Amino acid sequence: MTDEFYYKLKEFGRVKTNESLAKHVTIKIGGPARFFISVDKIEPLVGLLNYLKTEDINYLILGQGSNLLISDEGFDGLVIRITGNELPKIIPVGDKFHLEIEAGLSLSAAVNFAAQNSLGGLSWGIGVPGTVGGAVRGNAGAMGKDASSILQWVEVWRDGEILKLSVSECGYGYRNSNFKHNQDVILRACICLEAGDKQEIMAKMQEYLKQRRHTPFPSAGSFFKNLKMDKWPGDKKDLPELFLQRGSVPVGWMTEQLGLRGLSSGGAKISDEHGNYIVNFNNATQADVLNLVEEIKQRVYNKFGVELEPEVQIVK
Repeated sequence: MTDEFYYKLKEFGRVKTNESLAKHVTIKIGGPARFFISVDKIEPLVGLLNYLKTEDINYLILGQGSNLLISDEGFDGLVIRITGNELPKIIPVGDKFHLEIEAGLSLSAAVNFAAQNSLGGLSWGIGVPGTVGGAVRGNAGAMGKDASSILQWVEVWRDGEILKLSVSECGYGYRNSNFKHNQDVILRACICLEAGDKQEIMAKMQEYLKQRRHTPFPSAGSFFKNLKMDKWPGDKKDLPELFLQRGSVPVGWMTEQLGLRGLSSGGAKISDEHGNYIVNFNNATQADVLNLVEEIKQRVYNKFGVELEPEVQIVK
């Protein structure tokens, strides 16, 4: 990759070289990207992706970096940060409303936009970090609800084409989708919401915010996927009623049963506030986090017979 490549990139967005990725992920771990570009509109993003297709260049897509653990060696290629502040488009459909939202908009901005327009069904997203594109990719959720339950369609760039996919074509599962396993780049999504009372929606958002636990240290959010209830090997009668209602057993609860809060490896530890958050409390490295991850997995398996699966994307 040459100076010519650098100047070509400038046609599509704001370009930097040897940019620290720790600055762009919420856990604040990661070495430099050889090339880094911020793109805030769909048209130049598509142009960039089409150009890269002809150049055979390794690239990584980044939103707000809330679910990523990047190598301390960095990324020897191009990191594309998709941003945007274009407000969603509201389309009335019968007695409901469709919101078309660009992938780079933060999920919190979408939640607030819906509330301001008296639209209910997205309140669970309050306080969930990341972009709409990231939420759609990972089927983000909270309070027993998730992105796929309100999605209508997803528009993606795939190998030079722009496709509109139905929800059934996206392969959704718990904190999972086809997008986590293929090269599609999410451009925009459409969700379906219902008219509601603005005050009630705002009150529900405040209630959900109070239930979310926050840590003073950088983290990637919930590190492991919670366990679906049908995978729980123990006696379900021993579980709290709320877990049965929501259909899953939180990993944070499992680690707390084992007294693991505060368990550390190097500069990484399990948060004192939340048993499924791994925090960077003292200049942690990716290796520190991965060592801690293996320790947690082993202890949880020994106690509960459960194989934990990371929700966070690990880029080595």
